Amino acid sequence: MTVRAAVILMLGVQIAVAAGVLTVLAGSAWAVAVLAGGGAFAGTVAFARSVIG
Repeated sequence: MTVRAAVILMLGVQIAVAAGVLTVLAGSAWAVAVLAGGGAFAGTVAFARSVIG
């Protein structure tokens, strides 16, 4: 695994966890939080791949 891939995946995981935690704290169910985290992960990885050269 390259450093670029590790940075992109780590950023995606951090954003996904933050989105999931905030969703749970807002009063939603765990399943909704997992879906929100998955969407945040996918979006972050796609964005970071295009930004990080």
